[in-house]
Formats: sequence, C-alpha cells, structure tokens
Amino acid sequence: MKIAVMGGAGYIGSTLLRFFFENNVDFVSIDNLTRGNYKHIRNIGIDGKNCLVLGDIRDNQLLEKACSGSDAIAHLAAIPGLMLCSQNPEEAISVNIFGTNQVLEVARKLDIEKVVFCSSAAVYGKPIQLPVDEQHQIRPLNLYGVTKLAGEKLMEVYHDTYGIDTICLRFGNVFGVGLYTNYETVIPKFIKQAFDQEPLTIYGDGSSSRDFVHVEDIVQAISLALKSEGLGGDAFNVGGTTMNIGELAKLIIDAVERRTGKKGEIHYLPSRPGETKEFSYNTDKIRKNLGYEPRWSIEKGIEQITEYKIKQRNV
Repeated sequence: MKIAVMGGAGYIGSTLLRFFFENNVDFVSIDNLTRGNYKHIRNIGIDGKNCLVLGDIRDNQLLEKACSGSDAIAHLAAIPGLMLCSQNPEEAISVNIFGTNQVLEVARKLDIEKVVFCSSAAVYGKPIQLPVDEQHQIRPLNLYGVTKLAGEKLMEVYHDTYGIDTICLRFGNVFGVGLYTNYETVIPKFIKQAFDQEPLTIYGDGSSSRDFVHVEDIVQAISLALKSEGLGGDAFNVGGTTMNIGELAKLIIDAVERRTGKKGEIHYLPSRPGETKEFSYNTDKIRKNLGYEPRWSIEKGIEQITEYKIKQRNV
C-alpha cells in the first residue's frame, strides 16, 4: 500500500511519515514547507521507496504526478488555527477549501479510492451539550472552523457523487513530541513559557476547557481510518482527555518546577473572540467503529515534552 500525504512536513504529518517508515508503509509527501520542514523526516533515514515533494496542493499537475500510483491519501495540509486564518482569510480559503477540492479531484482522476481528511473540533462551534458527539449541531464560530467544515462537505460530495471512500477526523487540541514539537498549541506553549520563565498566558479566566489529544494518538486514528472499510462519507471525533485550562497551567508549572527548579506564574489576558469556553468530546463512535483507544494521558505528555525540552537545552 502506498499513501500520499498532503502536508507531510508538518507537526502531525511528519509524525505520520515516521509511523509509515517504521511500519514499512510506502509514502509520498507533498508540502510547500510554509510551516513544515523536511529535515525532520530526512533525519530518520528514509530510503528510495519514499519521496518528499516540495509543492502546493493547489497545483493540480504537481499533485497528479506526485500521487500517481498511490492507494490512498491522508490530507493534513492546511492553514491551521483561529489566528492564522483570521489574519490571512483569502489564503485560508484558498488553501483549506480550494486546495481540498484539488486533492479530491486528483483522487477522482487517478482512481484513488480512499481519502482521510484531517478536520477539527472547530466545526462544532459553541457546544449546546457536553460531551460533544458527532450528532451535535455544526455551527463554527470562526473562519478556521468554516474552512474545515467546507472541506468536510467536499468530502461528502465526492463520496456521494464519485464513490470515493472519504473519512473526516475531527481532532481535539493536539500536543506531544512527534518528530518535533509544535509550540503553538496550548500544552507545549505553556511548557516553553515555563522553561523560559515567562508567564503562562491564559485567555479568559482559566475556566475554559478543551479536549487534549496526543500527536501519536492522532497518528493512530489516521492509520486506523486508512485501513477501515465501509465507513465512507462519515466523520469521527478524535479526542483524548478533557481538562480546564487553569488547572492545566498549574499542572505544568508544578511539573517544570520539579524538574528544573524554575517557578512559574500565570498571566490572564482578555478572551479571544470566536473561541468556545467549555469543550469535551464523546469518542464512543471512533472507539466502536475504528478500534481507536487513546494511549497518552495529559500527565504523560507533559512529562514527555518536559524531557524533550531538557534534552534540547543540554545539546
């Protein structure tokens, strides 16, 4: 089996490529390197069977050439997050919506039967009931969520019209060490701030909650979706553990202080528009249908990132 990975140089994408490499799954990665870096993947010593392509998912000719011979596509390429999308709305719409359409068009033209689309909890918007399951209303509060919802709808259309086996995975808040660590998500950002002896910045009063899922559990979900049968056109929550942001910050401050002796503090900022306050996931559906079972607790992930930071500083 050969997998084409859109956005393979990114935080999640590179971790997925390492998983494929370690499990003898052939792959080709397409990434424009706007945010990712292929050096992490080259460092694991990939062989000639696999290919790292520099290119944009909006380039139809490049996609067709790169994806030729692939059996499935894992589509992770995107302008991610609330802030980047709101700051670059035209680019976000172009990459996240038009780019997704280009990926599906290539799948249709090349008769690639399966496309796994990496979506987000942002499609739900403000929860009207907790925990949120896949039957919850869909009403995104920001442009990022809108672009992800548009991508999901494209997946549905290409499944219903052309028979492509599409699966959408709605990720919670991702953390953990992959091939590298993304310090823009909450847990790694807090740990970095604690190490740098900067205040841990919380938007709002700290009572907000999120579902946190480790990057390796994300990779587990993608792998299971790629292997699945008979689930085309469906969407699944991919979650881990729900925690209050204020409690999370205190947990990280204590963990870093134990390992380094550095004392941290919290700095509260105004809430950001377009963000939900409370959020938790119901993951019964993905557990039942794909056999997904998160393996990483928040505490274990904090310990992993803390050790990673210590090793970085000792190099």
